[in-house]
Amino acid sequence: MKKLFLSMCIACVAFAMSSCRSTKEVASLSSINGEWNIIEINGTDVVTAKGQSLPFIGFDTTTGKVYGNSGCNRMMGSFDVNAKAGSLDLDKIGSTRMMCPDMTLEQNVLGALAQVKGYKKMGKGHIALCNDAKRPVLILAKKAADVQLSALKGSWLIAEVNGEAVPCCMINSQ
Repeated sequence: MKKLFLSMCIACVAFAMSSCRSTKEVASLSSINGEWNIIEINGTDVVTAKGQSLPFIGFDTTTGKVYGNSGCNRMMGSFDVNAKAGSLDLDKIGSTRMMCPDMTLEQNVLGALAQVKGYKKMGKGHIALCNDAKRPVLILAKKAADVQLSALKGSWLIAEVNGEAVPCCMINSQ
């Protein structure tokens, strides 16, 4: 009976310690391409203050560039596109240095990004960015496009370019 209980405990621990780099859950590099809203940091849902934008991160898997907004400031950096599948190192992210009324979200996002060493697929189309202990530190949800291309269809009147008035110019986009 003790052996059965011990075996069950070991199996549970092994399951709970599943890796961000396990073959079952590893997302391909191309699957992280694009922009993602940061919806959870270290197990806590992201809540923005009034007037604060939701933090997001974008990956360009062709060039190895990473960019986004950490809740107040823009961030940018790079990652190794030739790294082993499931591996991702984001500890060299730079950001602008604007001051916002509440810097808590900003500090939490940047602190979590500094810990990222891998990624894996999650349910509902989410991606987890994991630390070196293989625990999710950030949960990402695919960011919806701000404007649908179909919304641009029609005629547009250009009134101003670089702050200068334009004497009547029209563009047709069909």
